Amino acid sequence: MNSKSYKKILISIIILAFIVRLIYIINTPYTKRQHDLDLTYMLTIYKTGHLPESNEGQYYHPPLNQLIGAMFVKIESIFKPDITVKIIGESLQVLALIYSMILVFIIYNIVKQLKLKERYIIYTMLITAFHPTLIIFSGSINNDNLCLLLIMWSILRLIKWYKKSDIKNTIFLALTTGLAVMTKTNGAILSIPIIYTFLLKLYREIKKSTNKINTIKKYISMLLIFAIISLPIGLWYHVRNYILFNQPILYILDVKDKEIYVGNYSILERLLPFSNQIFQMYCHPFEDYNIPTYLLKCSLYGEYTWKSGGIINIYYAISIILNVIFNIIALYCIIKNIITKNKRNRVWKNILFLLGFTNIITFLGMNFKLQYGCSMDF
Repeated sequence: MNSKSYKKILISIIILAFIVRLIYIINTPYTKRQHDLDLTYMLTIYKTGHLPESNEGQYYHPPLNQLIGAMFVKIESIFKPDITVKIIGESLQVLALIYSMILVFIIYNIVKQLKLKERYIIYTMLITAFHPTLIIFSGSINNDNLCLLLIMWSILRLIKWYKKSDIKNTIFLALTTGLAVMTKTNGAILSIPIIYTFLLKLYREIKKSTNKINTIKKYISMLLIFAIISLPIGLWYHVRNYILFNQPILYILDVKDKEIYVGNYSILERLLPFSNQIFQMYCHPFEDYNIPTYLLKCSLYGEYTWKSGGIINIYYAISIILNVIFNIIALYCIIKNIITKNKRNRVWKNILFLLGFTNIITFLGMNFKLQYGCSMDF
């Protein structure tokens, strides 16, 4: 593939990604296909100028997404004094669209940093541009969208930090990591790949250094700078809620909803690779209990019921089969890359593997701590 063709394909993918997302939010009201839709949190900040005075409902979440949303609406209200809740909801979808497109560019920069071949960059960008979940996210106004953006931005900054471990890259990494946790607590999954990368870099630099004491001092100082910046940004709201409401630092709201409780099923029933639920179209949080089957469906179309019948059923069946095939291929590639020694720097593989592994472990942990249908959501 020549350089001109590569650039044209890449630009076309990015433009189409934007068009598809724009069409989606134009045709999707802000009240549709949302998770934890509650504008009260953001409206409280917008109207009062301060944080909620309790941790009830969605108030337990860290506030970055709501703070940005409140500022966005505040600026918009200058031009629209008679702003309504409907306008606010639709405006927040525009903000979600911006996050979604920034994510596209961040993932492009990650694969560029990893020096993938052009055709593999195109494959990656096609998935990023047209993965159904990422399209749904472009209209999602809760904190998942921004959290995913900041997690991937932190991975990009971590790769850059490893290549050039200086104060500037340390500060950028600390900021993105802290902001990810300030958006949603599960941004803390970044801690494992970051700790691994810091320790690996320290070990490799000590090994080749002639002045080991100075090398240790250098990396300890950078670790301290990272901690001094990232921990207060990421944890200040958690500490505030602990002091004011005795809320545990890693608190997750227990919905206590008997209608979606799945704890009456055995571990085997919940973890078997497949169940007969694979033959039911779409996800049913009030009926489904098998985690792998739920993920295969939910990772494409969310927890929502879309159209059915005729050609739609055929399309749905093909998409689920392709999802199974792609996941098997992905798993094969991950295992092969872990066990194969080649010229590519293993640190990138390990960073991405640790992020994915930590995400899966915390996801499974939550599913058995809070045994509800909604916990299985992709």
